[in-house]
Amino acid sequence: MAIKKELSLLPDTENPNSFSARVFKWLTTIGRSVIVITELIVVLAFLSRFWLDRKNSDLSEVVRQQQAILESTQNFENEFSSLQQRLIMIKNFYAKQPQYDQQIDLLVTSTPQDIIFNNLSVNYDPSTTQTKAIASLTAFKEDSIVNFITNLMVNPGIQSVDINQIEKKSKENNYSISISVVFKNSKT
Repeated sequence: MAIKKELSLLPDTENPNSFSARVFKWLTTIGRSVIVITELIVVLAFLSRFWLDRKNSDLSEVVRQQQAILESTQNFENEFSSLQQRLIMIKNFYAKQPQYDQQIDLLVTSTPQDIIFNNLSVNYDPSTTQTKAIASLTAFKEDSIVNFITNLMVNPGIQSVDINQIEKKSKENNYSISISVVFKNSKT
């Protein structure tokens, strides 16, 4: 009969302080705890994945909504910036143009109530450095025409007044007047 040899990984009871007995004891106690803690960390990481996926999904939805808002306002933003550029161009254009508000104000203050301006053109001539207005008017009374011309002639801001035409049509009850007014140079 053959003798059976047994192999035991347990330390000998006679020598519990041997190196192999201490390593085996450490592996069976501390090692088991390390493995359990590692498994707990893995399980927690696995479970946290569901929470992180949900959070990622929510954030992706928020980003999609904000992108949709930005895309929907893109046309408005383009139109707004285009309008701003046009306004700047218009402002720059009018900043270079002569201002005729004072000359028009002189005409308005000299005009009686029953005279109507049909056309008014105010121009600056750089060669003569004079501002000139050409107007066609309609008046219903001769007295209004006389008052208007007198007011223009005595106005201190007007240099000269030329009456180009006064016409009354036979079937109409009004006068058509065409005048030219030269304004004095304003010191600015």
